[in-house]
Amino acid sequence: MNHPKISCLLLEDDQQWLDIMEETLKQNFPELSLHPCNNIKEAGISWSAHKQTLLILDINLPDGISFDWLQELQKEKNDQFRVIFTTAFADYALPAFKFSALDFLLKPYLPQDLLSAVDKALKSLSEQHYHRQLETFIHNYTHQDQNDKKIVLKTLDEIFIIPVKDILTVEADNSYTRFLLKSGQKILVSQSLKEFDTQLSPTGFMRVHQSHLVNLKHITGYRKKTNMLLLEGDLQIPVSQNKKNKVMSYLNNL
Repeated sequence: MNHPKISCLLLEDDQQWLDIMEETLKQNFPELSLHPCNNIKEAGISWSAHKQTLLILDINLPDGISFDWLQELQKEKNDQFRVIFTTAFADYALPAFKFSALDFLLKPYLPQDLLSAVDKALKSLSEQHYHRQLETFIHNYTHQDQNDKKIVLKTLDEIFIIPVKDILTVEADNSYTRFLLKSGQKILVSQSLKEFDTQLSPTGFMRVHQSHLVNLKHITGYRKKTNMLLLEGDLQIPVSQNKKNKVMSYLNNL
């Protein structure tokens, strides 16, 4: 019995890369029906005809940016397609990818990297709310103000889209990380605090202790005798000795 093919759009203006992608996927994913395109105009025509399930999109194309085209697709509220981005620029929209928990391939990538990304994307087809991650990505990409950023937090049972400004503290809990929100809600995710430190520091967070990140916007005071930082909601967060000078420097410059 023949199973229906899964349609896959390949958008890449570099013909050599496009040929490599096509050959690699043909050999390893015979269930894919491939639709190669060199520009956004061709991709739009192909999408109208096939409504592909998997989109592998280069970011910079001769006739525009694939993000902008993706925004148009998002208006259809189609939760069935998955996206893999490729780019030759390491810092291109990297924060937006991380905040929305979306993967991308950095050129030059290995064939195995492409295969792993496709395998992961196909396995995620049964997941709910994928379009919310895409919406978060587009929101962060189009809103450059750090105060407007949103972050995707995945727990074992649920996915949360949280405005970064609503986070009070981020705390290490063994190999997990716990987020405390202004509302009092707590969210536990299976990622390390170090990952979120790198991600959130540019948006106004500070590592004040080995186990604590705080949102600087919510600081209400500091107790020197006990080295405790005070935050909204009567929170008290310990400041380690090696972070004390950094915290004091920030407070003195307010």
